[in-house]
Amino acid sequence: MLLRTLLTCFVAVFSLAVSGFTTPTYQPEFLEFDLPQGDAVSEVYQEETRVTKDIMDRSKDWLVAYLDGISGNIDAFFVDTFFSEEIVSDDVAGSRAKFSFYTRRELGEPVDYKFGVSVKMALPNSNERLKLLVESEDEDALREADPIESVENVEYTAALRFIINETDQWKTNIDGGVRWGLPPDPFVRLRARRYAYFSEWELKATQRFSYFTTDGWESESDVQLNYPLNINKQFRFSTRADYLLNDGFFELGYGAGLYHRFSKKAALGFVASANGDTQFGATFDSYAAGIRYRQQIWKQYVFAELSPEFIWTRETQYESTPVIMFRLETVFSQ
Repeated sequence: MLLRTLLTCFVAVFSLAVSGFTTPTYQPEFLEFDLPQGDAVSEVYQEETRVTKDIMDRSKDWLVAYLDGISGNIDAFFVDTFFSEEIVSDDVAGSRAKFSFYTRRELGEPVDYKFGVSVKMALPNSNERLKLLVESEDEDALREADPIESVENVEYTAALRFIINETDQWKTNIDGGVRWGLPPDPFVRLRARRYAYFSEWELKATQRFSYFTTDGWESESDVQLNYPLNINKQFRFSTRADYLLNDGFFELGYGAGLYHRFSKKAALGFVASANGDTQFGATFDSYAAGIRYRQQIWKQYVFAELSPEFIWTRETQYESTPVIMFRLETVFSQ
């Protein structure tokens, strides 16, 4: 009897406990909350993803810096511009004037002097498609033993240039003018230059055809490859082949250089070259290796360059001959 009473009490207590922990049933109204509808949703997302001008400017600056880091801050344009290479005067828009005076001393020979001028002026109302050119002869030729005579005996050419085509990949122009002298020497010259990029390599291929009354037809072919090694160093390889119809053979040249930029005002180049011709088969009879140090010495216009080198030629039985050259140059551009 006692056992039955205890069992009855246990069942009653257990039932009461279970009924106290019954899981509540949630009705739909308990789960309701407000969601933006229609255009309100778009406004919410627009507010969260709104891009300000400051963010865009910072993103652009970061991207430019990142790309500069990949390609290297020293590029072919800096090398050509700082060392005043011919490609700058050919391809850079606007007007440009360059005046140079340099002296060269080869061991066992008298000191040579040379004065050079190159002026390219864009004519008004031509959309920069017409340019007036006034240039002196190549600085490597017609050097004088007297500095005064080097200024007086300069030979000039004057021409009018018409830009046929100018894009990021192609630059084509034609020149017509006169080489001044007695008698005057009229000429016409066509030039086409192609730019191409292969991974990090930059290619510049140039072809020129010219006709001078005294010299006849001439073809000049140049290929240049540039490769950035890091932020401040660039490797360059170049080759050329010139053919003068009246001579009947090619003049050949190869060159290589490693350029290092110290700052925006100073740069150093280690250069080497080989020259020859095909008159008696493809042979090379002149070699050179040296250093080019160039410094901007006054504002943006005046540069000084010191270039010691060694040359080896067939005439000297390929003996090492030291040469030193100093150049002072003024460049104006607009």
